[in-house]
Amino acid sequence: MAPSPHKTPVEPAPVSFNSRRFGRLTVREDQIIVLTPGLLGFSRFQRFVLIEHKRESPFLWLQSVDNPDLAFVVIDPAHILPDYRLPLAAVMKELGAETPDDIKILAILTIPPGAPQEMTANLMGPLVINLRNRKGKQLVIEDPRYSHKHRILPPQDNVTEKEELLKGGGT
Repeated sequence: MAPSPHKTPVEPAPVSFNSRRFGRLTVREDQIIVLTPGLLGFSRFQRFVLIEHKRESPFLWLQSVDNPDLAFVVIDPAHILPDYRLPLAAVMKELGAETPDDIKILAILTIPPGAPQEMTANLMGPLVINLRNRKGKQLVIEDPRYSHKHRILPPQDNVTEKEELLKGGGT
């Protein structure tokens, strides 16, 4: 018996899991990103979802589906380094991406406790995700232009004379 052309497509099954930061989450199965072979240092955990940090914020959360304690703040590196470029041909093929528009690149941030002004981005270990099939991987980039500790904000001691005068300091 042929399927009826008037039937609506079947919705992907919901997946519920716990997250320390966000509590109980339920997402559609087609929202889960599978990072193979996992993140460096966390290869046992391969299923993640992206969660908005705040509306209009460039930051996202990469939350593990399988470990409630495992979540990373991520950002599109173009927000911090507009000329950030990766060799994508081989990884696009590996992830089954047909065009560069299928790909999302993210950098994992490190935010020191109590010192968010010292946050850094790992530009040497970006995540590359095929948005169509939700497959992704972490690359290791050996390019002297990029660091695993790329500062997001300028150092605090790099205050200009004008800023110092506005603060009431100076002579």
